[in-house]
Amino acid sequence: MTAEIRITPSEQKNNTLTCRSCKSELSRIPRSGFVKFFLFGMPVKKYICYKCSRKTYRWASPK
Repeated sequence: MTAEIRITPSEQKNNTLTCRSCKSELSRIPRSGFVKFFLFGMPVKKYICYKCSRKTYRWASPK
């Protein structure tokens, strides 16, 4: 089960994402080969919260 998170404007400036359930910081982890194959070319990144062990996918922010 994955958690959905939303970025507030203040978080976009700091470039940090927080977990929706426990409000701790999220860390980037690599996507699996299956996801890389089917979502090739899509700007999707995978994150994990080490405090509550939830994993989620987020759209990459445009540069």
